[in-house]
Amino acid sequence: MALVLGLSLLGTGSLAAPVFAANTSEKKQEETVTSMDEEGNMQTVESGPKLIENPAGPDKTRKGEPQVVNFRTKNNAVTEFIEQETAKPGYTNGAYGADAVYLGYANGKYKFMLSGVVGWVKEDEVQVVNLSQAKAVSCYEVKDGKLLHHIVQDMTTPGYATSLNNGPAPSYLEPGVTYYSYDGHYFYKDYGVMVTDYRKDQRSQSVNPQEPYYNYFQYLPMRSQSSYTGMEVNKMLDGTLKEGSKMKDTGELFVSNQNTYGVNALLMTGIAANESNWGKSSISQKKNNLFGLNATDKAPGANANQYESVADCIEDFANGWMSKGYLYPKDYRYNGGFLGNKASGLNVKYASDPYWGEKAANIVWRLDHAMGEKDAGKYTLAVKEIVPKEHVSVNVRKEPSASSTLLYKTGKAANYVVLVRNQEAKDGFYEIQSDGVLDEKREGVVKSSGNYSFEQMYGYMSADYLTLISFSKQEDGEAQEPVAPEENQKPEEITLFVTPEAVEVLQGKTQQFTATVKNETGTLPELAWTVVGNQSQNTTVDNNGMLTVGKDETADKIIVRAALAANPEKGADAVAVIAKEQEPDKVPAEPPKEEETPEPPEQEGETVTPEEPDKPEGEVDTPKEPEKPEGEVDTPEEPENQEGEVETPEESEKPEGETETPKEPEKQDSEVTDSEVPKQEAPQKETEQNLAGQEVHQEMNTEPSKSQDKQKQEKQQEKKESVKTGDETPVLLFVITGSVAILFLLYRTVRRKKYN
Repeated sequence: MALVLGLSLLGTGSLAAPVFAANTSEKKQEETVTSMDEEGNMQTVESGPKLIENPAGPDKTRKGEPQVVNFRTKNNAVTEFIEQETAKPGYTNGAYGADAVYLGYANGKYKFMLSGVVGWVKEDEVQVVNLSQAKAVSCYEVKDGKLLHHIVQDMTTPGYATSLNNGPAPSYLEPGVTYYSYDGHYFYKDYGVMVTDYRKDQRSQSVNPQEPYYNYFQYLPMRSQSSYTGMEVNKMLDGTLKEGSKMKDTGELFVSNQNTYGVNALLMTGIAANESNWGKSSISQKKNNLFGLNATDKAPGANANQYESVADCIEDFANGWMSKGYLYPKDYRYNGGFLGNKASGLNVKYASDPYWGEKAANIVWRLDHAMGEKDAGKYTLAVKEIVPKEHVSVNVRKEPSASSTLLYKTGKAANYVVLVRNQEAKDGFYEIQSDGVLDEKREGVVKSSGNYSFEQMYGYMSADYLTLISFSKQEDGEAQEPVAPEENQKPEEITLFVTPEAVEVLQGKTQQFTATVKNETGTLPELAWTVVGNQSQNTTVDNNGMLTVGKDETADKIIVRAALAANPEKGADAVAVIAKEQEPDKVPAEPPKEEETPEPPEQEGETVTPEEPDKPEGEVDTPKEPEKPEGEVDTPEEPENQEGEVETPEESEKPEGETETPKEPEKQDSEVTDSEVPKQEAPQKETEQNLAGQEVHQEMNTEPSKSQDKQKQEKQQEKKESVKTGDETPVLLFVITGSVAILFLLYRTVRRKKYN
């Protein structure tokens, strides 16, 4: 018997009533906290918080050792989260499953995977610790040919409180090896490798990347029939139940209600045993309530429904809670018609225990084994979307045609499993057992009646969306070979996909979303884009899928939806996680660099240095001017000229990098004309450097200023020296002229005396 079975992720012992209420605010809650062994035996365990001392906290670099999320931070209480892909609210109870794998952090929430669901939980609700800080984490092992799931309910203590039988171990798992998995379908020998795959939304590094594992009874649809008679079930229960159990002689009741309301008798028995501790819980004893119906978190024992008899309770469960409730595709609690886990199936809404579905299946494995293993592998099963990515809601139709009457939609839950009535596809469609009760003409689902006909209530799903995961046994006990779907089958109808499926967007930022289509032509029809769940009117999406998140957006997540303009019911969603705009590491704006000399640069050619307050006589007094040296390029950070600066008209219209020569100031009488002509090499060089940034520009301004000051000082010194030299020249000329005149007079006098 070759069966591809599978496991639910992290399970924990459940026993008393799960919260079961029409009001979603009334979370499903067990009366007491229990553990469970592989035989389905239960024990009450401590329900207080189990905190790890000095938790490491999230490693946002993702470069350190793997990390674990500790949900056991409260008493027996619910912890809420938001599912990553769908933005739907969910909840779990850390007392039944303490550990989840840590996947990331954003906007005050931790991303995790637990019992198949990827979600976001508020950081103040849980702990994040290094893997080495946890005394134990949940894992799998092969023992005596069975696959056991060891579940941690307390990360501060070594060992496992709960161990569940998931059925025959697949051939690719070996005895003596510890395996890790938080979806129950793909297994890893290394915890860190598993984290890497999960963060990439892939399973390529698992030991079974091509053979996902499904726990048969955990994913067997409730719309199936057990092979056992009521008498057989009674006989088996007589040898199992303790004295005084409310489950005694219930076998015929389960089978009778199966045949009337279409709910599998053996699965109902497993749920009842899990919920009532084999008929010994206080709620079952006092209220004949085997299923913890309406046992809400405020007061499980007080609020649980009271029934006159156990028979009434079983009928109410099969008819009201299942056939007209959880199995009705239009019910808000519908996430698939099987036990499941926190990602799909009844477990999503039925109980806060994340392993409630796996525990019920654990009991069914025991019951089936005790009665001859007639039910295991009886049906062919198929799954929609194994690795959650697209979350497509697929239509179930009356006939194997895309134009046939629509019966109901599957919903967006991934790992959605159906019972395949004929494993050979017809015209690209599989014939499946309907979850919902159908009307007489088989043209739609009804809720007015819970009566179900296995022969008449079926539909068709496109084979494009289904993967066969187990195959019904033939009479010789061997499994039938799978029949591959016909190639190149046309999709049943238009199906949209929006990418990215989930993304983080900052307040005040934008994100482009793209819609792709899967239909007969492959062309994209006209779409209508909308945003759902936003709190700000400034959060919008345009006709091209461009999302703009308002700066005042307060929603944690919003949904971006692309739907057919002609039929808004046909569409696809994406999730945008809104991250508050955090203050970046502020780099203070660097002020303009000041010149090393305390004075502003002066026009080339000035005759007065600012260091000399008392100017020599005859020196031209030029007032201080903060304007830039002639030929300097204005920096764009200074749009307004300071008082006294030379203003360059229409500078904003000049191309970047162009050097403009400021207007020449009026020449002073004592200025040297040559110095008034700006040299072009320096400004041209500065313009080229300025393309790289203002800092370079400012540094270049500093050096020319120093050089100009030095030149001016030298010129001043020369001028002073020239002034001093000019004061001595008249005296020297007078002396020389006088001496020459005296010599000339003496010469004339001597000549006269000589000739006389």
